[in-house]
Amino acid sequence: MNLAANTYTVNGLPLHPLLVHAVVVLLPLAAVGSIVIAVYPRWRRRYWLPVLVLAVLGIGAVPITQQAGEELYDNLKVNNPELNHHADLGHALLPYAITFGVMVVLLLVVGRLADRERATSGVRATAAATARQQPVAPGVHSIEELDEETAAPGTIQNGRQSAGRFWGLITILVSLAVIASAVAVTYEIFLIGDSGATAVWKGVGG
Repeated sequence: MNLAANTYTVNGLPLHPLLVHAVVVLLPLAAVGSIVIAVYPRWRRRYWLPVLVLAVLGIGAVPITQQAGEELYDNLKVNNPELNHHADLGHALLPYAITFGVMVVLLLVVGRLADRERATSGVRATAAATARQQPVAPGVHSIEELDEETAAPGTIQNGRQSAGRFWGLITILVSLAVIASAVAVTYEIFLIGDSGATAVWKGVGG
């Protein structure tokens, strides 16, 4: 094997086996973290940034690791079916990783919108309760109540409840998509690692 022209080397050794560790550590950690913040919204609000950073670093490591693997494969110049299978699986990882990253970002966006809608509804309810202490017109205890009387009965309240339910439902659906993509990318990494280990170590030791 000639590594002289290989760009991805360190101290004359192929860099691919080292870069693999970045993928197999960062992406599964991001996957576990994404599942946690998808299940527990309170943790999403608190730990969204570490999960996002892990996901970005893990996804960014995938194409670099693939390039290093391709150079190593080309320099090996062997016809090993198990190594070929490992290479094929490695080429398929990036779409899984990108899909996972998109789902995580989407969860953070719709989760923030749902939190904002929930917070806005809470502020409105508090303001309405406070305003009702002071009458602003005969038989009307708040400006909000005065506005409600000029609107269709139940329109304002129903609209707020509908908006809250809408974003809540979207958040649940995206959370399920995050969990599915996290499981998929982790399983794909397992298959790649297993095939690589088999290709390298099968038959060693008798």
